[in-house]
Amino acid sequence: MITVNELIKSIWYGPSPSVGETQNIGASLTEEGKLISLIQLFKSGDFSLKHVFIHLMNSTENEKLLNLCIHVFCSVCTHEDLRKVENLNFLSRVSEDNAYVFASCARETLSPEVVPYLLALLEEWDNTVVEEVIRDSLDYIMDYTSELNWNAPVDEIGSYYMEWRNTLLPTFYYYNREPVFPGNLTQSLVQRAFALREQNIPIKMESIPILLSVWSGTKCPVQYGTLMDEKVFQQLMDYIDTLSDGSWERGRKYFYGHIV
Repeated sequence: MITVNELIKSIWYGPSPSVGETQNIGASLTEEGKLISLIQLFKSGDFSLKHVFIHLMNSTENEKLLNLCIHVFCSVCTHEDLRKVENLNFLSRVSEDNAYVFASCARETLSPEVVPYLLALLEEWDNTVVEEVIRDSLDYIMDYTSELNWNAPVDEIGSYYMEWRNTLLPTFYYYNREPVFPGNLTQSLVQRAFALREQNIPIKMESIPILLSVWSGTKCPVQYGTLMDEKVFQQLMDYIDTLSDGSWERGRKYFYGHIV
């Protein structure tokens, strides 16, 4: 069985479960066993036990387990999940390491509803190593530095957020301030890969390989440190061909091929 340690280091959550494979989410399971079983359930398109997962995320005292829970939550959460403040109670007691994890993963929610949590964390973790990643994610999500300084105070960023949010379609999910669509993600990835394939240097793209892997349930052949040579470039093109066969709707959010 795949482990929490393996998943923390990976850009996805492992292969899709076999057809007919069932998950036992019994009381006898350890926290790790329960989390792995819940992830398998989510990968099959069944999100009916998301409340059990959220309870685990908010009750565990295991830092590694919480790390993975944060990753999974950002992958499967909806706008509505983020609007329920009680779903993120763990943030009130989060360690510096996992505050950093949440700030890094927040962009993968693809939801503007995550911004208020980042703003609250920015006040709490000001002048720490967490501040930089929070500001990076805020800028990544809504490009606040197009009008404000990178070091702008929280209230100014909050005012910018309220104006920006009013320009969005409330049911859509966004990437790079546009309704998210896999075709746009693969185009950006191919452009970067094409520019680097003669140079044999790392592609240095993080979010897009993660999103494509988690959305499709098929692991992207490149990640941040992958050296881009001709062989890898062809693997990437073959991978994108398989993604193009999917039925994707602009502005929707997916997990292993299933709309969340």
